[in-house]
Amino acid sequence: MSGHISFSHGPYWGSHNFIPFKTIAHYLFLADVNPSIRIENIAGNIIGFVPFGLMLPLLSKRFSQLKSILIATFCLSFTYEILQLLFELGSFDTDDLILNTLGGVIGYLPIKLFFIVFKKNGTIRSQTKGQ
Repeated sequence: MSGHISFSHGPYWGSHNFIPFKTIAHYLFLADVNPSIRIENIAGNIIGFVPFGLMLPLLSKRFSQLKSILIATFCLSFTYEILQLLFELGSFDTDDLILNTLGGVIGYLPIKLFFIVFKKNGTIRSQTKGQ
C-alpha cells in the first residue's frame, strides 16, 4: 500500500498531468491521432458529468445555484482523480477536472432554464409557509 501512495519521482509521475489545458491543447491542436480518440477523450469527460449536473438541482434545493453545482462537480471529479493518483488506477489529469466540471455545468443549464421559464410563466409557484 505504501508503494502506491509514496510521492517519489519515479516513472509513474510522468504519466500524470498537473498543468491546466495541456491535455486539451494536445488533443485539439498537437496530437496526430484518430478524431474518434480526440472526441472520446475530450467530449467523454464532459458528457460523463452532464447527468450529475442535471440531477443535483432536481434532488435538492441546495444545488439550485451555479456556484453549488460548480463546487459539487469539481469535488466529485477531484475525488475521482485523487483516487486514480493514489491507487494507480489511471492517471491524474487536471484537464479532466476542467472538462468534468464543464460537463456538470452543461447539465445544470437546461434545468436552470426550465425553472426560469416556468417560474416566469407562473406554472411553478413558490410554496408559502402555512399552506
